[in-house]
Amino acid sequence: MSILNVENLSFGFGDKTILKNISFRLLKGEHAGLVGVNGAGKTTLFNILTGKLIFDEGKVHRPSRISIGYLDQHAELEEDISIREGLKSAFNNLYKIEKQILEIGKKLSTAQSNEAERLLRELGNLQDILYASDFFNIDNLVDNVAGGLGLHSLGLDTPLGKLSGGQRTKVRLAKLLLLNPELLLLDEPTNYLDKEHVDWLTNYLKGYPNSFMVISHDTDFLSKITNVIFHLDFTCLKRYPGNYEAFLKLRDAESRKYIDEYNKQSEEIARMEDFINKNLVRASTTKRAQSKRKQLEKIERLEKPKLLPKPHFTFLNAKEPGKLIFKSSHMSIGYSYSLISNLNLKLMKGEKIAVTGCNGIGKSTLLKTIMGVIPPLSGNVELGYHLHPVYFQQESIYTDDNTAMEEVWNAFPQKTQKEIREALAKCGLRQEHISQRMRTLSGGEQAKVRLCKLMLTPSNWLLLDEPTNHLDINAKEALREALKNFNGTVLLVCHEKDFYQDWITNMWDMEEFAFRI
Repeated sequence: MSILNVENLSFGFGDKTILKNISFRLLKGEHAGLVGVNGAGKTTLFNILTGKLIFDEGKVHRPSRISIGYLDQHAELEEDISIREGLKSAFNNLYKIEKQILEIGKKLSTAQSNEAERLLRELGNLQDILYASDFFNIDNLVDNVAGGLGLHSLGLDTPLGKLSGGQRTKVRLAKLLLLNPELLLLDEPTNYLDKEHVDWLTNYLKGYPNSFMVISHDTDFLSKITNVIFHLDFTCLKRYPGNYEAFLKLRDAESRKYIDEYNKQSEEIARMEDFINKNLVRASTTKRAQSKRKQLEKIERLEKPKLLPKPHFTFLNAKEPGKLIFKSSHMSIGYSYSLISNLNLKLMKGEKIAVTGCNGIGKSTLLKTIMGVIPPLSGNVELGYHLHPVYFQQESIYTDDNTAMEEVWNAFPQKTQKEIREALAKCGLRQEHISQRMRTLSGGEQAKVRLCKLMLTPSNWLLLDEPTNHLDINAKEALREALKNFNGTVLLVCHEKDFYQDWITNMWDMEEFAFRI
């Protein structure tokens, strides 16, 4: 049975085609991955499926009563309620039924026999719904999901208004899982999750009884949870059976076969054209040449294989700093209250440090304190000499109409338009991305623009807060190589161990620092 059927779907922004005549079916119980490079249109497709965007042409069919859940990182949360209350709101429809049952109970005490009989039937039906929905196990369900995603460490009585962006995303994900929709759409669900929570989510989704589609650049995660892959490439969508590893093998085999067929056809066309050019003017061979030309005109020519631009990141080195980069003495970090106290840290020239620890423990706060974005709550901070730091924040919000080109050019007005275009292209952005407004770019494309600005700034110290969030596989690998080859100092917050484990010189485990106190 098909739970979702898309036919000849097309969508574009202005003169830019995002999706072109795509068709696919998602069957009941299928666990699908939606993959493609940054900017391919994956999130756009999700927004179309949920009705947030109106497509230009085509049809989207789904059963009328199907429930769809979408992990939208920009969805609003009530500020004043607690995490627990926010999670339990996933069952609001069941609490309404419970209220109806209580009201029926009151009416039964005064109802006449005929009315009482009707009320008892209604009561029985409503109770059946609660039992079938596991209503009396809600507290355990909430605790299980909250524990699996690391929300217990935040305190389930904490108001949602006090949570960071990453923590809010975890609450949205937890609530969505509790809703248990028949079609689950997840866009980068592993962002902001620690490894143990990714492992929990992996096992949860492997056993998920309904259908889902997941956008993720975490290939190991995708391989473990999927049984079908949809690949979005150059406005077209193709379905591959199996998990992500199987998809890679099938796609590579297809690519090699297509390139081979294209090369053979190109050679044959070149031979035919050469024969026609040499023999068309000769009286004795004119007919053969004309016949060859007719054959040539009938050939259905294969398109030239399309190659995506591969990003290549390089960071400019500034003047060498002194031996000491950063030192803290009895430093406490936080906002209205301390997250971690008594931090005694030292960073020396040339060190490359990965800052690790569970979400909400203070990794981003540490970088902001070092950079002077927020002051330490107590203690001393000492910076070295001749420092030229550049700072990549975890998230940036764009509200103006700047294009990617204008965003970078405004920061480097002394450079020519050609130099800016070349720098953006080096980061893997195509012409259509360069002229697109920042707020309409995908998260991965925005990250590439921000990295481009860092690349153009001479530095001797990189402070990077989750730079791999939203980046596709090629961009991650290019960034990893750039950081590995960078001659300066690096302070990196990252939840992907595979990204940094072969080039860092040390780790700062924030959980260990917190435990010492």
